[in-house]
Amino acid sequence: MPVTVAVLTMTRGHHDHLLAQVDGLSVGTMPPALHVVISMGDRDLTRGRLPLGTDRWQTIVKPVTTDRRALPYAAARNRAAELAVEQGADVLVFLDAAVIPGPRTLERYVAAVTDQRETGTPAGPVVWSSPVLRLPPLENPALGYPLRQMHELSLRAPGAPALAPGETQVNERLHLFTPASFALSADHFHQTGGFCTDYVGPGLEAHDFAHVVDRAGGTLVWVGGAEAYRQPSERLTPDQEARYARAHAAVWRERWGAEPDHPWLSRLVGEGVVQRDASGRIPVPARR
Repeated sequence: MPVTVAVLTMTRGHHDHLLAQVDGLSVGTMPPALHVVISMGDRDLTRGRLPLGTDRWQTIVKPVTTDRRALPYAAARNRAAELAVEQGADVLVFLDAAVIPGPRTLERYVAAVTDQRETGTPAGPVVWSSPVLRLPPLENPALGYPLRQMHELSLRAPGAPALAPGETQVNERLHLFTPASFALSADHFHQTGGFCTDYVGPGLEAHDFAHVVDRAGGTLVWVGGAEAYRQPSERLTPDQEARYARAHAAVWRERWGAEPDHPWLSRLVGEGVVQRDASGRIPVPARR
């Protein structure tokens, strides 16, 4: 049964990253039917000043309400999914703007989703993830990355399995789920309710989504041969990470009635960026 595949991404700035993603899609074995790009306060992107269009697929660029102090990644992903489904997409592939898909990323994702539909195994909702390998800094930004050689250039991220093409592996460690590259059917995304938009900025919104999938009896699954590649980008400052960590911990407590436990928070505590009180809680500073 034919499927309609949409690639969903969101960004503010980082236009070279986004254009490299389009280049990666163009050389893949399976092009998307639709590329949805959500602008998070990016005027040039919103006004159509980037050469994103192609005659091989439809490109939709739409804005989402944005507070520049904390980009709304959760809301942007939900908005992208909504737009894609309106256009008839039934397979949703989410990629961070800094991620370049591998030559078979979409092909492997579509095979996994369609096979699950036919067999019903594993029980849904099922979120399929590809290992995301880290690319080195560009030697010549004007030339970009050699798209046929990214695998040889890149490094595997900690925790990501090395799977044979087409091999799958259930991911029972929810904290390893990353929104950099994942896919699911439109129906399964609807079953999850999407990302919780109370999370603003990057942090625990992806872990929360994985928790929702798990609570719904769903599964996170690694897909071999669907590798994607992350371009280098600037890291958050300690002040930014501290602000997001405190805010996201508060949202998690409100939603799940417990203190979040995640390697990101453990790292920040270990580095002294945030502190836990005697009860293990990450307190939100009182407003001045």
